[in-house]
Amino acid sequence: MKNLFLILVTLLSFTSTSLASNIGDGEISVVKTEKVELTLESEGQKEFILKSTFNVEDDNVDMMFKSTVSMVQIYNETGELEMMFPIGSTKVSLGLSLFDGGEYRMGFIVEGIEDVQFTNLKIK
Repeated sequence: MKNLFLILVTLLSFTSTSLASNIGDGEISVVKTEKVELTLESEGQKEFILKSTFNVEDDNVDMMFKSTVSMVQIYNETGELEMMFPIGSTKVSLGLSLFDGGEYRMGFIVEGIEDVQFTNLKIK
């Protein structure tokens, strides 16, 4: 009986730990520097966004996707479409010179994924 109780407590602790989130408002920070912060909107995006980095030398946000990105859409804080770029690659590099300071929402059209995938970019 004691072993059964310990197993049950252990399972409940693992379950509650896996359901708990320290992400905050649902976003997952993947790049966070003094200049820029890039966040994903869902845990599922980790499956096809393989790598995200901030290249200090070139002042670029570099991302590598599992599948080809056909288009990137960039929206400003008010939700207006500001820029749209055809990509045609699994590698996306966005120079900070394209942006003023502030918050942006980037939509990626990825081959094999029906919905546009959004990330958030904050430039400090």
